[in-house]
Amino acid sequence: MFVSAQVGLAELALSGCTMTSDHLYLYPNGARLDDTIAAAQEVGLRFHPTRGAMSIGESAGGLPPDSLVEREATILEDSIRVVDAFHDAGEGAMVRVGLAPCSPFSVSRDLMREAALLARDKGVMLHTHLAESDEDIAYSLHHFGCRPGEYAESLGWVGDDVWHAHCVKLDCSEIDLFARTGTSVSHCPCSNCRLGSGIAPVRAMRDRGVKVGLGVDGSASNDAGNLVSEARQVMLLQRVLNGADAMSAREALEIATLGGAQVLGRHDCGRLEVGKRADIAVWDMSGVEAAGSWDRVALLLAGPSRVRDLIVDGRQVVRGGAMKTIDLPLVTERQNRLARALMG
Repeated sequence: MFVSAQVGLAELALSGCTMTSDHLYLYPNGARLDDTIAAAQEVGLRFHPTRGAMSIGESAGGLPPDSLVEREATILEDSIRVVDAFHDAGEGAMVRVGLAPCSPFSVSRDLMREAALLARDKGVMLHTHLAESDEDIAYSLHHFGCRPGEYAESLGWVGDDVWHAHCVKLDCSEIDLFARTGTSVSHCPCSNCRLGSGIAPVRAMRDRGVKVGLGVDGSASNDAGNLVSEARQVMLLQRVLNGADAMSAREALEIATLGGAQVLGRHDCGRLEVGKRADIAVWDMSGVEAAGSWDRVALLLAGPSRVRDLIVDGRQVVRGGAMKTIDLPLVTERQNRLARALMG
């Protein structure tokens, strides 16, 4: 967990990302959320890890093997532990912890409700997967007798302290619910394409005032942790769905920056202006990729895929296109060894 988080965070950093969340919901062999937090502290990104969970195994109709699920009492106890140990509610915080049962079909109704109550008691945010595919909708209608948005609302999973991943299949009433309650969405366009889930109604969400940020999802459903690639993809997909003028490069860039900060409740981040934190990505637009461009927002259309410099809270994380906080070749080789061992 530590090494994979190091590599994933470094890849994000090299794509210009200064702040990210992570949804860790499986804890095999004694792994803990502490491991990914330690990795983020070394890499130097602003980090919002979430204490995820799965409690319904295959024998009970759930997704994961029974050996990987946890007792719900244990999940809640460890949630309290990690919030108390790591969550920083102050301005400029480098670590904030959220609570994140994996999905409505991998934990019980009771755990969803208890997690929401605990999060509000602790003053932390909530996160889960919602309405990602047609199968999700069918499951919700069959088991809960309602659509995912209605189910979330019934359990207290809407509000400005909640963000849901994917939301590819939200209908108009659910989008209106999210807009009315201040509920946010983490849009993962490349993952949605790779899995064939569909195109999320981002244009409709934005038009109704729903806060939308970008996610790269995990390596199980995406092949790269590149924030700029996701920003380009959201722009292209909304044009495919709604026409060539549906989304500009400038709006996609806003979703990738300010949008993500708003989703995570970070009013101190997301803009380059007086009073915000010193989180800055610098791109070299003098190369052949951007030759002939006259608008710097062309970064999403014809720019480099790797950042030149990255500064997070005033600390240099990337300089001259190379990681400065960790020995990335060494870390990458260590991850490759671990991956080969898993294959064996």
